Amino acid sequence: MKALKSLAVASSVAIATGVLVAGFVAPAYSADAPSAPPGRIPTVTRLVKLFLDREEMLSAAMRAGDMASLERTLTDDFELRAGARAATPIARADFLRDVACNLPASGAANQMAVHDLGSIAIVSFMQGDDVKRAIFVVDVWRQSGTDWKLAIRYAGPAGAPDFPIPGAGALPSEIPKKY
Repeated sequence: MKALKSLAVASSVAIATGVLVAGFVAPAYSADAPSAPPGRIPTVTRLVKLFLDREEMLSAAMRAGDMASLERTLTDDFELRAGARAATPIARADFLRDVACNLPASGAANQMAVHDLGSIAIVSFMQGDDVKRAIFVVDVWRQSGTDWKLAIRYAGPAGAPDFPIPGAGALPSEIPKKY
């Protein structure tokens, strides 16, 4: 009788274990099409948030023609390199003069990436609300104490090639080569 009870308990445990194993293994080998992966939820890193704010302040100052804010944001040796004239840098004074005369219409930054290199941050993003006239921008920010200043801006068309880049309309002045 005792042996019969042991056999019944062992059989029950074996059946329960088999059901549990089948419950976990079967979905892995199911013939059903796999369900779609969950939607990607973008997250913003601390540095992306920091530079989204910096770029928005810079863009707002450019749109408003706020030269004092722009001058505080740029390093003394700032230069712009526009894709169409990559070999001809636009100096800080020429950039500021051009922005003052040709205020940009929009400047929403999106698709931003930030590369932290210590006291240097390389920030890339798309700028503009119109896809056909969007600008791909790479900004090199240099840490200055507890603040960051824009040292170099590289900008080129992300869409159609016949559009203005804010500040790039300035006629280039002679800048001595540093290399």
